[in-house]
Amino acid sequence: MVKLQPHIKCKKGDVADWVLLPGDPKRIDAIIEQLDSSREVMYNREYRTCTGKYKNTDVSVTSTGIGCPSTAIAIEELAKIGVKGFIRVGTCGGLLKGMKSGDLVIPIAATKTDGTTREYEPLGDFAYPDKEVVNALKEAAEKMKVKFFTGVNRTHDAFYESTKSFLKLADLKIKDLVSSEMECSAVFFVSKLRGAKSGAILVVNTPEPLEEVAKNSSRIYELTDIKKVREGVDNAIKIALESIKILKKKQKLNKRDEDT
Repeated sequence: MVKLQPHIKCKKGDVADWVLLPGDPKRIDAIIEQLDSSREVMYNREYRTCTGKYKNTDVSVTSTGIGCPSTAIAIEELAKIGVKGFIRVGTCGGLLKGMKSGDLVIPIAATKTDGTTREYEPLGDFAYPDKEVVNALKEAAEKMKVKFFTGVNRTHDAFYESTKSFLKLADLKIKDLVSSEMECSAVFFVSKLRGAKSGAILVVNTPEPLEEVAKNSSRIYELTDIKKVREGVDNAIKIALESIKILKKKQKLNKRDEDT
């Protein structure tokens, strides 16, 4: 009997080794536009899954919904049916002066300032992506000549948090803090827990340095320049897909070296 996973409603053979993880199910449309072929496998709750090919490389896409709880469920169930690597493709708030809408962020760590990863493991302040995935994302971005930032992403739970809560970030004095969003810590932590690789590429949609938020708190969640954000999302998708190609190529080379 074929066993379907309870939330994503997928089984072994439905998905590729590598899966892109957008939050929004609608963002999958933008991703499959860049695939050579694709098919929708399942759409249940916030979890929409499609599988296809990108330049002869198998790839799947599953939307996670908003926040760490639903993201952790997606990763747990995808890992159970054989997925070996995850790349989050999402949006974030930019926390550096000079950041603009559409700019890209490749996180090297995420704060565990969410509830989900704390329930898995209360110890430790950060969750980390796989270095190979981070390097592949950087390599792909550099080949495309697309500007990107690297640093620590803050993952949290409350989208409509108070300004007071947001400004506590300044008190934490986290080195290299560049962005804020709601899923990366679960992607990094749960992937590693289940023996899978992970990474993320984020698109800045609310560039708000901490000092600017302090002056005008009403601007924290104001989306700016939607056209630039869409351009950033397209770039992020291309970079994520190219990075999977890079990773698969290196995997083949490593296997060849092991066999010789």
